[in-house]
Amino acid sequence: MKKVLLLWAALVLPAMVFAGETDTLELPFFDDFSYLGSEPDGSLWKNSGCGISRYMAKNPPSTGVLVFDALDSFKNFYPNAYYGNFSAGDTIESRPINLHYPLDKTVFLSFYIQAGGNGDYPEKQDSLCLDFYSPLTKEWTNIRQYSQVGKNSFKQEMINITEKEYLQKGFKFRFRNYFSLGSESQKDLVGDCDFWFVDYVKLDRNRMESDTVYSDVSLTGDPVIKFGDYTSVPWKHYQNDTKKMPLSYSVFYRNNDKKARLLDSINLTLNGEEFALGSYNMPSYMDFENHNKDFNYVFSSKSDTVMDCEITVKLVSDVTKKDFTGNNEVSVKKTFLNYYAYDDGTAEAAYGLYGEGSQGGLAAVRFVTLIPDVLRGVYMYFCPVFRDAQANYFNIKVFNCKNGKPLVEIYSQNNVAVPKNETEKFVFFEFDNPVQIADTFFIGWEKLSKDIIAVGFDKNTESPNNKFFNLNGEWKLSKEKGQIMLRPAFGMLSTALTDITPNNGSKIQIYPNPASDMLFIETDNSECKRINIYNLNGQKVKSALLQGGFDEINVSDLKNGMYIIDFEEINIRKKLLITH
Repeated sequence: MKKVLLLWAALVLPAMVFAGETDTLELPFFDDFSYLGSEPDGSLWKNSGCGISRYMAKNPPSTGVLVFDALDSFKNFYPNAYYGNFSAGDTIESRPINLHYPLDKTVFLSFYIQAGGNGDYPEKQDSLCLDFYSPLTKEWTNIRQYSQVGKNSFKQEMINITEKEYLQKGFKFRFRNYFSLGSESQKDLVGDCDFWFVDYVKLDRNRMESDTVYSDVSLTGDPVIKFGDYTSVPWKHYQNDTKKMPLSYSVFYRNNDKKARLLDSINLTLNGEEFALGSYNMPSYMDFENHNKDFNYVFSSKSDTVMDCEITVKLVSDVTKKDFTGNNEVSVKKTFLNYYAYDDGTAEAAYGLYGEGSQGGLAAVRFVTLIPDVLRGVYMYFCPVFRDAQANYFNIKVFNCKNGKPLVEIYSQNNVAVPKNETEKFVFFEFDNPVQIADTFFIGWEKLSKDIIAVGFDKNTESPNNKFFNLNGEWKLSKEKGQIMLRPAFGMLSTALTDITPNNGSKIQIYPNPASDMLFIETDNSECKRINIYNLNGQKVKSALLQGGFDEINVSDLKNGMYIIDFEEINIRKKLLITH
C-alpha cells in the first residue's frame, strides 16, 4: 500500500545532570521555565532527560515548558525501551525544600500539565507520575499518575500537602514519565514519542484549593520575524532584492487572570530600535497574537554575507508590578547567513515516506530565490528512529518548476549516507557541482528502499504549503500542516574566522575555526570581559568570562553546527563552526 506518513518526533534539547544536593530551599518554590536556554534551572532541579521547549506545547501559560519524552539527555532512546510494552523515561526531581510547617493545612503544590501538544500523543498505557519524598522514611511515594490528559489545553493540578512525613525539612517531589513504542511490525514508524509537558510549578503555603488564578500577563512564545514566506533568507539576497519583499512580525501573549487586564504596551526592539505595538484590553484566560504582515522596517549590516539581529519583546500591563516578571520579556538573536528557510528551527515531528511501494518515492519543497545565484548545497534536519531503523542512503534532488510543480531534474547527488549519529540538528550536504538557480526551484530527496527517512517537520509554521511528494510518477501537494526542514544554501560557504578589529583599533584573534574541543581567544582589548555563544535559534548555549590576553574556552560539549560568538561589551558578533 502506498502512503505518506508523518512520523511524530520532537526536538529534545540537552539536559544537565547534577550529582549532588544543594542547600535546602525555602518557600515559595516556583518555576515557569520561561528563561532562555534548554536546561531546567539547576538551583531548583536535579534533572535526568528533561528539556525545555518553547514550541512543542499548545497554548502554554507562558513561554517555555518542561518536556518529557522517550529520549535521554544524549538524544538516544532509553536502553530499557523495547517494542510491545511501556518503558521508563525522563525524571526531574526538585532540590530539597524546607516544608517544616507542622500541622499546616495551607501548603499546596500546583502545576499545569498537557499531553501530546504539537507532538505525539501518549497511548493509554503511557503516563506521567508525580512522587513525593519523605525525609522521615527516606522513601519515594507515588501521589498521582496521569494518562491521556487533553491535547489542546493545559490542566492545572492543586495538591494539598498535609501529611506529617512530608511536612519536613528536606522534602522533595519529582515528575517521571512512561512511554511505549508500538509494535515490532511497525518499527519504521517509531521515532521520539509520547510527549508530556509541565509548566507553572508552584509550591507555597498560605494557599487554598481555589488558589488557581494568576494575576499574570505573559508572553507565550518567541517573537517571529518573516521575510515574505521565509523565516530566513540569504543576507546577500535580502540586500540585493529590488522588489523588497514585505517584512512581518508576530508576538504571542496571554492573560492568565480571571479578570480582564489592560496591556499598557507591547514593545518590539530590533537591533536597539524600539517600536510600540499598541495597548489592548485583554479578556480573561485568553491567548493573543499581535501580527503585522507589512512592517515598515529595513535591516542593515556592515557585512555582505551575514546579518545578526537581536529581537526583544517586552510587555507592560496593569499587573506587571505584581505578576511574575520573568515571562514579561523575551529576547532572541537571529542570524541571516546563506540559506532560505520556512521553518522556525525546531522539529515537533518528522516527515517521511514509508512502506511497500515507497521505494523510489520522492519528496520536494518549492523555493523562489530573490536573485539569481549558485546553489551550493542543502541543510537537512534528521530525527532519530528507534534502533536506527531508517534507510541508510538517499539521493538529493533538485528540480525546475512548471505549473507550480517539479518538472525536470536538474541535479542529483546520489547515495548520500543518512547521518544516523547526527540527529535532531541540521546537517549540511555540500554539492559536488554547484547549480545555477534563477527563480523557482524544488529541492528534496529520493528514497532508495522502503525504509523511512525521517526528516524534521516544523508543525508550528503552517504556511505556505510548498511540500510535494511523488510515489507513482505524479507529483501531489502534501496536505500535512507544517514545514519540511530543508534549507537550500547559496553563494560562498566560507566560515573562516581570524582577526577582528573593533572600532578602537584593538585586535582580537579567534582560532581555530572550525573548532572541535578548545577555542582560543587572544586580545589586547581590555574592554572584552565576557563572550556569549548562541545557536542559530538565538538560544545562549555557553558563556565565559575573559581574563584578557589569552583565553581558552572548552567547546567540546557543543553540538556540530554553526554558532554566533557575541562579545558582550564591544557589541561584536562572529560566526563559529563546531565540528567533532
